[in-house]
Amino acid sequence: MQIWVNGLISGASIALLALAFQAVYLPTRVFFIALAGIYAAVPFVALSLLDATGTWWLTAPVAVMAGLSLSLVAERAIHLPLEKKGAASGAQLIASLGAYIVIVQAVAMIWGNDPKSLRRGLDSVSHLGSVIVTGAQWVSLIGATAAIGAFLIFLRRSDLGLRLRALADNPLQFALYGHNVHRYRLLSFAVAGALASIAALVSAYDLGFDAHTGLHAILLAVVAVIIGGRSTFIGPVVGGLILGLLRSQVVWHMSARWQEAVSFGLLAVVLILFPHGLLGRRQRLEAE
Repeated sequence: MQIWVNGLISGASIALLALAFQAVYLPTRVFFIALAGIYAAVPFVALSLLDATGTWWLTAPVAVMAGLSLSLVAERAIHLPLEKKGAASGAQLIASLGAYIVIVQAVAMIWGNDPKSLRRGLDSVSHLGSVIVTGAQWVSLIGATAAIGAFLIFLRRSDLGLRLRALADNPLQFALYGHNVHRYRLLSFAVAGALASIAALVSAYDLGFDAHTGLHAILLAVVAVIIGGRSTFIGPVVGGLILGLLRSQVVWHMSARWQEAVSFGLLAVVLILFPHGLLGRRQRLEAE
């Protein structure tokens, strides 16, 4: 049971970052690799704020706003100009990768490459029968679950969320109805930056962090998106939970060195059996 609980906690963090990636990819079709740089930078911002203020009540919101702002800058300075010039998706990908490299190098220059932690002192421990859950794991699970739930409710219950779903479903038709596509692109990047920032904070609080954790995390998130389904917002959540549970089982029964091989092996199997993901659906040509 302990392994399943650990996998659920890990899967929730992966699912949250996967949902952040999907929040940009579905509405804009931008492969937002720069999100890895935001994921890497936000914990360092939080660490500096925590050292300066000593309180999480100010640190967490400001750190999330910093990640959100970086995401908006990436959209306004890189992706939107490329979109207006009709740049191919490959150009968007390379530009996003370049933004990731710049962010990571800036983080390394300012804060260094050494691993760091957001926790102070000894961690608390909860016993649920034979299952042990640390305080940091509770923070990770509750924070990731709350953020996922809040975003899914936003998509289903709010006017902005419904319009974001409409843009994701068919960008061409959305534009033909007279909606301001650029406004909702900004919304998708803002949401992605906020969700990725929360994912970075809960993961950093639980496991620690360094300047180069972002790319590995975003690759796992992309795998979760593909496994769950690229045409849905709930798919990345399902894919992330599956990955977390699977990887925890691999660590227990085999070795941590096999985690990546098994994760990408699962990706290959899903692509063969379910080309559009477990919950994905074939889209109309004009929406692709």
